[in-house]
Amino acid sequence: MSCKEQIHNIEENTTDETLIKKWKTNKRRWRLTSEERWWVCYITLTMLALTTRQASLDQPSGTLWDEVHFGTFANHYINRTFYHDVHPPLGKMVIAGAAWLSGYNGSFEFTQGKRYTPDINYVAMRSMMAVLGSSLVPLSFLLVWELSASLGASSLAALCILTDTFIHRLNTLILLDPPLLASILASVYCITKFHNQRHRAWGWAWWAWLCLTGVCLGTVMSVKYVGVFTVGFVGCHTVYQLCCLAGDPHTPLWKVLPHTGARAVALIILPTLVYISSFVVHFWILKSWNPNAGGFYHTKFFAAFDNTEYDNLTLPEYVQYGANLTIQSSRPICGFLESWFDLFPSEWTAPCQQVTTSTLRDHEALSWIIKKVDLDAGAVIDGKDPQQEVVLVRNGDYVMLTHAETGRSLRSHGHRAPITKRHFQVCGYGDDGAGGPFETWQLLIPGEEVGVPLTTISHDFLLKHYKMNCYLKANEKVKLPPWAFKGAKEVTCTKNREQPGIEWHINWNVSPMVNKTISVRDKTVGLWGKIFFQHLNMFIGNAVLITGDDNDRNARPWMWPTNWQIQLLGSFPENKTAEGGGEDVYAVGMTNPLLTYLNLMGLGGVLVLSLAHSYCKSRCPHQDPALVEARGRTLVTCWWLLLCWAIHYLPFFFMSRVLYYHHYCPSYLFSCMITGVLLSWICETLSRKVRDDLREEFLGALLLVPVSALLASYIYFWPLATYMRGEIFEANPRLNPGLDFFYLGQLWPEFGYRKSEFQTISTTLVDRWLKDHLHNPDINATLYYTTPLDNTASHPSALQPVPASNYSLWTPGAVDPVGIL
Repeated sequence: MSCKEQIHNIEENTTDETLIKKWKTNKRRWRLTSEERWWVCYITLTMLALTTRQASLDQPSGTLWDEVHFGTFANHYINRTFYHDVHPPLGKMVIAGAAWLSGYNGSFEFTQGKRYTPDINYVAMRSMMAVLGSSLVPLSFLLVWELSASLGASSLAALCILTDTFIHRLNTLILLDPPLLASILASVYCITKFHNQRHRAWGWAWWAWLCLTGVCLGTVMSVKYVGVFTVGFVGCHTVYQLCCLAGDPHTPLWKVLPHTGARAVALIILPTLVYISSFVVHFWILKSWNPNAGGFYHTKFFAAFDNTEYDNLTLPEYVQYGANLTIQSSRPICGFLESWFDLFPSEWTAPCQQVTTSTLRDHEALSWIIKKVDLDAGAVIDGKDPQQEVVLVRNGDYVMLTHAETGRSLRSHGHRAPITKRHFQVCGYGDDGAGGPFETWQLLIPGEEVGVPLTTISHDFLLKHYKMNCYLKANEKVKLPPWAFKGAKEVTCTKNREQPGIEWHINWNVSPMVNKTISVRDKTVGLWGKIFFQHLNMFIGNAVLITGDDNDRNARPWMWPTNWQIQLLGSFPENKTAEGGGEDVYAVGMTNPLLTYLNLMGLGGVLVLSLAHSYCKSRCPHQDPALVEARGRTLVTCWWLLLCWAIHYLPFFFMSRVLYYHHYCPSYLFSCMITGVLLSWICETLSRKVRDDLREEFLGALLLVPVSALLASYIYFWPLATYMRGEIFEANPRLNPGLDFFYLGQLWPEFGYRKSEFQTISTTLVDRWLKDHLHNPDINATLYYTTPLDNTASHPSALQPVPASNYSLWTPGAVDPVGIL
């Protein structure tokens, strides 16, 4: 007979109160107090997070996904060379610090698919990031505890995050995600903890949690700009707090002002100081320039660093006609104005010489000769005659720019640009510097009087076309197709004076007859100027990420919550032979399927439970008050977490930039917490139906069901959290057959047959692929998803050659050089 049965029999059959009291005392002796149970759960979950995240860090043994980028940034910090990136610097400095602590010297070239060499302690780097990533489990436990005061909800929420495979995999790599996700959860936890101190306002704990919230907000914004969503949540929570204060009849309205001021200092000024401090440290570390990054930034910015072509250099302050120039767009990311002998394809636009911008320095492609156009005489002054006086380039002058290498002049005309059809084409035309009205531009310096000499670097200027009345424009968002040089961006002529990208400056000035009087370093910006230019480039750089070559990893927001598309992180061959034997070791990013669909049900369950709660409160007045209170507390917790989920998820639907599955991770964390809270509430509600003396044991048994299911799914899908072995085929990996039942997305070509069978099908039957053969039973149905039905190439008709342009066709017109400024 069990102990419980003995106690029950004694309580029913005996009248000896002393004996009953003795049995109950023995029963309680083996129970933990509520505080002890809290610490056991918290420590157990924390230790599980620390230990599981340290498993299999050595596999795969090469660069995985964005380890390529952030490992390269660590190189820059260790070597103290500047780099361009679209994210703030704090997270990358954390990665660089982990690399430095591991003994790394910054010499490894991080490239896609490259194995780490034996001298690189990449396991230590991943281990330190894994420790940071494991903090998500205790942070989620503490956050849900502050919201719900339920040990079951806190434990299940933390367990959901512990057992998710994608969270595990992402937080064990050299990426920004571990510091980012930890900062997001810390910010939400601190503002919740601060809110719970509202009855002890102005105490030291109240101030401590308020200031910690500000520090965490500054940290999350210094890691990645997605942290602005966390700032938005904290802002909503702060407004809610102030509204509660203002609506409290026992609180005078004048007392709301000090509360507002304290929050403004701690949640606006303090995060700003933390954020700016990260850039101060960033520029203190990075002193030298990366030679190939000049085109991303204004010359005033990159000339301020060491190891540039401007070190100890003097240039002519003014520009003479006949000078050899390098012209750079003042718009970040655009680069230098360049040209080469290749023509635009006639299928795209008029077939004249390509003119583009590029961020790479190629002096043969970048050099331009500036000449003066005399409108009255219809002639060109090229400045080559040494007997003539030096003529300086001035504001309002009409000029012609001839490409030094090819001898063709900068032109615009009535043909449309190759990509941006609403703009006019810009190209090179004419041999040996010949030109005419369509090669004539007016140089305008905004804010300066007519006749002011153009200066090197300092002046930003516009080039207005004489005939077309449009402005030379660089477009950082329009990358030309492969027929242009790699990375080349479109240059057009726009009639809209307000469009960005129409300002240019002289990057390099070779004026032989003008004295070299300026030191380029004197024209550069200081620390605050660097911070300004850095932000301008980061904001524009983020906006430029609207398309990507990484199409196999791209995913739109509607795909994220349903496992519609997984993310291949990298693969490496192992034991491969010449005959094709062996296997691959690879890693994928895929959430735990059980958790994925539990989270979906949890998000819908919050809405259903809210409706049920409202209905029961109005239509069922005789409910158990304790049950109503527990349900209400659960809903309050879920709605705060749901607000976090929505703020970190819904804005992505309005973004045009390229997105990946990992962008869902902050929202996914909060949906996991919602799932844990609802599962705990279901178990607690069911346990209320049993006797009081058995309720605790029954609740424990109920909680054991989701705990066991989550742990079992974690063990079953463990390869998703670490790595897998086997054959990898094309972009998507072949997973174990169990995943066929959980994956809702695209049909993968490798599902249902082996790689060799697919190769046989694709080589023997694709030539029979005709529209009237769609019902051919010999063709595997999966090919419908991988082979286009109609591959017929369609090309627009070729355009006619560009008409001639020379000064014999010149028709001078009355032009007011002042009126256009």
